Amino acid sequence: METEISCPVCSSKNVYSLLNSLRCKRCGNIWKEEKKNCSNFVKCGLESPINNQVRSITTTDDIETKMEKKLDEYLKKFNGKFSLDKITWRIGDITLAMFRRYLKNCVKNKTLVEKKDGYGVLWYSRATKK
Repeated sequence: METEISCPVCSSKNVYSLLNSLRCKRCGNIWKEEKKNCSNFVKCGLESPINNQVRSITTTDDIETKMEKKLDEYLKKFNGKFSLDKITWRIGDITLAMFRRYLKNCVKNKTLVEKKDGYGVLWYSRATKK
C-alpha cells in the first residue's frame, strides 16, 4: 500500500526520496522515514536546522544614509578619488542610477568635486576647504 507523504513543515505533496531521506521541493526540508513500526508515520528529524522564526524588518538607516556610507566606502577604498566607470556595482538596496543622482546632488551642494580627465572619465573626490 503506497501512501502519499507530505512535508511536516510546509505540508507540500512535492516530496521525493534521495539518499535514504525524504526531501521537500517546496521548502527544502530534509527528514528520514521511520521504518521500525512499519507504519505510514513519518518522523521529522531535520538534518539541517531550519529557522522558522519570523524576522521583523527593521530599517536602521534610511536610503540617504546608506548612500553616504557607500560614498565614504568608495572614497576610503580608492584613496579619496573614485570613478563610477572604474568600479563594479553590486546590486543591493541602492541602484546605480540612485547613487549617480546622489553624487550629482553632492557636486551641486559643493561637498564633492567632479573632474573629467583627458579620457572623458568622471572622477569624484571630496572638496578641499581653503
